[in-house]
Amino acid sequence: MLGASLLTTAQAESDSLLKDATKGAVSNAISAGKNLLGGVSDGITEGREETEGVDGALSISTFEQFEQQQGQVEVLSIKQDDGRLVAALGLKNTSDKPIRLINLQSANALLAIDEDGYSSALVVGTDNPFELTIPPRAGIRQRFVFETPEAPITAIRVWGRDFTPKR
Repeated sequence: MLGASLLTTAQAESDSLLKDATKGAVSNAISAGKNLLGGVSDGITEGREETEGVDGALSISTFEQFEQQQGQVEVLSIKQDDGRLVAALGLKNTSDKPIRLINLQSANALLAIDEDGYSSALVVGTDNPFELTIPPRAGIRQRFVFETPEAPITAIRVWGRDFTPKR
């Protein structure tokens, strides 16, 4: 009986060690995969930002970069359309080179912020652009479609900066 008890205890410890080892291996594999994909994504963005486009455009993925190139954002209008929130933004480029805004559909690049401080993300699968090119010394008007908010919108957040609608 003592032998059976020791054997059962040894088996339980072995199962626990196997479970812990498997858990660690899977966790490390997932972490490595996430780091690999994150590195690829970051590398693509950095490569695009550091290289001028064929059309001479500067690729930009942060508001600080846009601001350095004398870019300007204005919320021209916000309205409900087919049950969704549609915001028209005015994006201006006062520099002498085209500016290409990239990664616009990445998480939190553009958000609609309501009066209670809650956000609505861009709607996936609509005509929301992944990137936009603004000609030199000109502006463009671009519509963005957001999830329907629960409360009135007070701002559109672009790369972490809030812009209030024209009144």
